[in-house]
Amino acid sequence: MDSIEDNLDILKMYKYQNEELDSKEYQEYIKYLNIFFSKDNKKDEKFNKEFLDGNYILIDTKNSKKKITITPSKFINIQKMHIELKQYSNEILYKITNLIETKNNITEENRKEFEYLKNKYILFRKNINDIDAINENYYNELENLYKDKIEKSYELAKYYQMRKDNYKKKIEINEVIKKDLIKKFNDNNKKIPDILTINKIAKEKKIPSSDIEFLFKWIESSYFYLLIKNELNNINNNIKDKEIDFNKNTKYMIIKKPIIEK
Repeated sequence: MDSIEDNLDILKMYKYQNEELDSKEYQEYIKYLNIFFSKDNKKDEKFNKEFLDGNYILIDTKNSKKKITITPSKFINIQKMHIELKQYSNEILYKITNLIETKNNITEENRKEFEYLKNKYILFRKNINDIDAINENYYNELENLYKDKIEKSYELAKYYQMRKDNYKKKIEINEVIKKDLIKKFNDNNKKIPDILTINKIAKEKKIPSSDIEFLFKWIESSYFYLLIKNELNNINNNIKDKEIDFNKNTKYMIIKKPIIEK
């Protein structure tokens, strides 16, 4: 765990990971990486390629003074890191306890070791807390989405049954009249018109008011069924996207941004 930089800000880097990977700068980095690792036809090569001190270097074939140096980003699996940090934190506590409880006189070397261990412990605990915060935020978001999914699933089942029941009693009606009723429903802010309007429509269409009212109920149940079905699909897609993003971002979280020098 000595490889962890003292100035590593996990929350900041996770935000970068979550928000900046589609940025112009990062896409430029990906573009140059693809150029470096591509197998060009010798006749079409625009760059000579070198790997030096961990950096990828693209050298213009027509002008060797024109170079693009790519310092790659560094990644870490923060869930694995979380486990290791807890393990090392416990080991540090054990060492600190031994130092404190030693029967020998405290030496300058002991004090230096104590300060080193104390600072490492503080750093490790901060990183553990940051990863806990990332996980907690994700699982809270996921929990809320699953609550929404349960509620929408219940509503969908309710309107499915209403739609099914209404369909069984469905009244045969002229398609033109049906489209007209759907339009009136939409024009009324997706609501069934009041009884006076229903009576007026029934008189115009020469259809019993009870039939018109029933048809509006069938239209309403169909509308809400399709609406909630779409909302439920969006929730499911949101859950899937969050799970994919979280797994990707925590398994390959950038702890050092790439650098491009031209």
